[in-house]
Amino acid sequence: MIQLQSILLPDKSVCEISELYYHKKGNRIDYNGYFNLFYIEKRKKYTDIGNLKISICLCGYERLILVHDGVDIREVKLEPKSHKEYLIDFPYGEYDKGCFWFALYEDKSLLEKSINGYFGAEPIDFIPRKINIGIDICTFKREEYVARNLKQLKEKILSNPSLEVSNHIGIYIIDNGRTLQDCNAVQLIVRECRNKITIVPNINAGGAGGFSRGMIEVLKDRDSEHYTHILLMDDDAIVEPDLLVRIYGFLSTVKEIWKDITIGGALLREDYPYLLLCAGEWWKKGKTVNTEANLDLRTLLASSSKYLTGTGNEYDGQYSGWWCCCYSLNVVRSDNMPIPLFIHRDDIEFGLRNAKYGITFLNGVGVWHRGFEYSIDANGYYDVRNTLIELAINKEKGKKMIAIKMVLKLLLLSVIRLTYKEADLVYRGVIDFLRGPAWLYGQKPGELNLEIREMACQMYSIKDLKKFLSEEEYLLVKQQIEVYERSMGNDITIPIKSPKTKATIWHYMTFNGWILPAKQKHIKVIATSGSPFDAFREKTVVWYESSNGKVYLTQRHYKELFRIIYLCVKSIVVLYGSFDKAAFDYQKHIGDITTQAAWEKYLELN
Repeated sequence: MIQLQSILLPDKSVCEISELYYHKKGNRIDYNGYFNLFYIEKRKKYTDIGNLKISICLCGYERLILVHDGVDIREVKLEPKSHKEYLIDFPYGEYDKGCFWFALYEDKSLLEKSINGYFGAEPIDFIPRKINIGIDICTFKREEYVARNLKQLKEKILSNPSLEVSNHIGIYIIDNGRTLQDCNAVQLIVRECRNKITIVPNINAGGAGGFSRGMIEVLKDRDSEHYTHILLMDDDAIVEPDLLVRIYGFLSTVKEIWKDITIGGALLREDYPYLLLCAGEWWKKGKTVNTEANLDLRTLLASSSKYLTGTGNEYDGQYSGWWCCCYSLNVVRSDNMPIPLFIHRDDIEFGLRNAKYGITFLNGVGVWHRGFEYSIDANGYYDVRNTLIELAINKEKGKKMIAIKMVLKLLLLSVIRLTYKEADLVYRGVIDFLRGPAWLYGQKPGELNLEIREMACQMYSIKDLKKFLSEEEYLLVKQQIEVYERSMGNDITIPIKSPKTKATIWHYMTFNGWILPAKQKHIKVIATSGSPFDAFREKTVVWYESSNGKVYLTQRHYKELFRIIYLCVKSIVVLYGSFDKAAFDYQKHIGDITTQAAWEKYLELN
């Protein structure tokens, strides 16, 4: 029988929020959390399975109930005092939409209880596809994350021969920092997994370069390892290993017309593990669009919503981030590889370029990752440059004006935040975009990244503020940070800690207080996750990033205001005069730098 998805329970090494797995009332437990729902519509549309069974080993339960969308449809009596395996049929042919799940009634007289099993299908009217997946993980000096995730994959997948997928994967760790050879924890797991894991040293060419190197390695081993697909995964995410069971089961049963469909990965928040940031996004007019951000998956209403269970969005421009995304090797080819964008938005461009193959998202296929709130760093350069490249390549109406509006907005935000160096990064992104694809390809990515990082605002520890502030000012900052941290607390059940300040007509009329007198002898601490309009009329601001305890001290300077206004004018002039020419250049030559041969030269492999 083909394993489609395992029955999952809370796990302290992955996620301990029980509502993501089941909901309990009295002695009845409904396994209808996000991870244990079976989405019918997607299986019917995309796969050949004509039956559905649950293979389950139980002890301590009296009855098992099959459920469809909250309606009990069949009851099975159990033998609670023994560990017994059951194979139970769902009425798969009778339903086309909604969700299946099962419920168990506990035997209160028994203390020992256990459950283990999976949803599966017998290949009666079709022959399962032969699937082998090369897993492409890009990392840069994050040994702790890599060791943690490899340990999970080894213990729950690679060392578990009862899972068919365990014999059909190979893992490639692309080491952009070239440090994993000195990490004993990682090397021990590699040895224990007996050639299932390959560490590949790589130059620091960013995420795009790391993932592309992984694509090259998988393509080279395609014939010898019989690879059919490649799964891209971030190194700094928390992984539910069963995603491999689900991807393998889906691809083994997929219909011929969907054989090259992309399986995207959902993104959940690491700090609020029940919040779904996205399961697919759209790119429109230079912006990512997410209509269902921050769904609370603890509720059955959200986890069984049409957004997650339905079909029909396969070809409407949805894409998946590379935190978790599985492509067919008929899509990832030697003549169809990513653009060397270093970091940020490489996944968007590649996803849009290959949208014609279709995409879908399955529950349980995804990762937990830290949120993507605003952070004071050098990434603004890549966001601007790479977004302009995407606009240039794609057939977007009025894209020159979209580009100008985006750049002006970001330049003015740097003034509102008083983070003036960000304006320099934005303008540098504009100029480097206009240099064209030949310049982009000709750069030494690591050297360029170091140059950009040196241009950025440099954050430092709270204690370092003593170098710039009086004792009284330093204590004021410390007090504000302590108040903020207490307000945040450690309660993961609160999805929204504090509402952001919204801009009013007064903020706009006064340009966030710039035409008004600044507050004197006052320092305001603002979290980087907060609103830029919190800096209204402030003379001195300390931006605080709670995730790493770093701060950035800045002040209002009218010289910087006028300098950035000048950058706004320059940006309008250069984009208006040169955008069309640059766009034509990218459209004509982008194919020259997205081949395996081009990447091998770029990565200094030949």
